[in-house]
Amino acid sequence: MLKAAGCLTDFPPLFLCDMRRFFAPEVQPGIHSLGKEEARHLVQVLRAKPGDRVQLVDGQGAVFSSEVVSLDKKQVLLEVGQPQCHPPDSPRLTLLVAPTKHTDRFEWFLEKACECGVSRIQPIWTSRSERRVEKHDRWKRTLVEAMKQSRRAWLPELKEALPLSEALTGLDEDSWKGLAHCPVPEHPEWKRQSIVGALPAGRDAAVAIGPEGDFTPSEIQMFAEAGFTAVTFGEHRLRTETAALYAVQAFQILNQRT
Repeated sequence: MLKAAGCLTDFPPLFLCDMRRFFAPEVQPGIHSLGKEEARHLVQVLRAKPGDRVQLVDGQGAVFSSEVVSLDKKQVLLEVGQPQCHPPDSPRLTLLVAPTKHTDRFEWFLEKACECGVSRIQPIWTSRSERRVEKHDRWKRTLVEAMKQSRRAWLPELKEALPLSEALTGLDEDSWKGLAHCPVPEHPEWKRQSIVGALPAGRDAAVAIGPEGDFTPSEIQMFAEAGFTAVTFGEHRLRTETAALYAVQAFQILNQRT
């Protein structure tokens, strides 16, 4: 939940761009002990010292200006000020995407999608998923690092991986829904629209991206029954992770104009 109480409305110049940023999901104003991994980076990599100033971000819209009070190899204590709070992104984009066979490609997608502004990621298992190994903690760490690097205040929501049928039941009813897939003979009547023309501006959206072998005809029928619009990203065939990032960019560019 956004920490609205005590949020700053004004802050010094460069408040958001001249300090190192660290992830602290449970941070509150006052004395705070930094988490183990973030503390290790601050001490061993950045070689911080008492008096150094950093930012803490909770991933839920709040950014805190903080000062190092004390530190050693096991613990870093900081004096945390009042937060500067940022509203969540609106509209929001959810991606339903099948994890790729090579996890490094999927992690590349997570990093870039976070930088570009995705709000929620729902990994899905499909009939043609070549590898069904969920690395939720590792994937979340990738998102956390991308959030800090891109100076986002909100951490994209990473859902637990689900079979496609279950994932479809968890979508917001009011969201526009798009399905990116290759044409199949079983659906000659389902004409695909350009994602650029089909996406509605100013409205939450969910876009589904299939595995390397694409969705099966029966899965495509499931999307049709769930109210998805068939879309295309152009004449070139894109890898799963490329198509997913394309969808994020199309959504962001459209809504930057409104």
